[in-house]
Amino acid sequence: MSSPWFQHPFSKSFPVAHLMRDAFPETWLRIHSLPDSKRYPENEAEKNIILDRYSAFGTALLAERARCLVIQSCYNGFGPNMELMPELRWSPIHRVGEGEDAWDSWMTHSIWEPSNFAALLLKIAECSEGSIAFVSEVTDCVFAPYDGGADGFSCNKTLLSLLSEKFAPWRSSILSGL
Repeated sequence: MSSPWFQHPFSKSFPVAHLMRDAFPETWLRIHSLPDSKRYPENEAEKNIILDRYSAFGTALLAERARCLVIQSCYNGFGPNMELMPELRWSPIHRVGEGEDAWDSWMTHSIWEPSNFAALLLKIAECSEGSIAFVSEVTDCVFAPYDGGADGFSCNKTLLSLLSEKFAPWRSSILSGL
């Protein structure tokens, strides 16, 4: 893989978003998926807000219709959810951590088209699927949605600054960005 995320020092935590955020906070930016930091959607209108935010933030990071890797990470020896996008072929990539604290990751290739991932993104937002990261083969940015928001990662500090301003209304008011 030519992406810097697969290389040292990033490979120590990639693609597990909370590990990446802790290890490389200078590469990280977070948005909330609902107003007022609300974590879970309660109706269709809130699901639409989540999809709109994931779509906008994901596209700003990955680029419109960009070739990307979809990566699923599983904690402590569990395997990937093969029912997750069964039309795609999943390949193991690597392990982060050791022993009982290890994360194993699998990847597949796809095109970033948010509408194609709507069902998956809603599962993530409702906490019935997790530890998914999209890595753009165009921008080398990472989009990692979770229940409550999305983390974005980039080695391009100028881009992170621009995205921080653009998505300021969706960001935390807490200085740490959490």
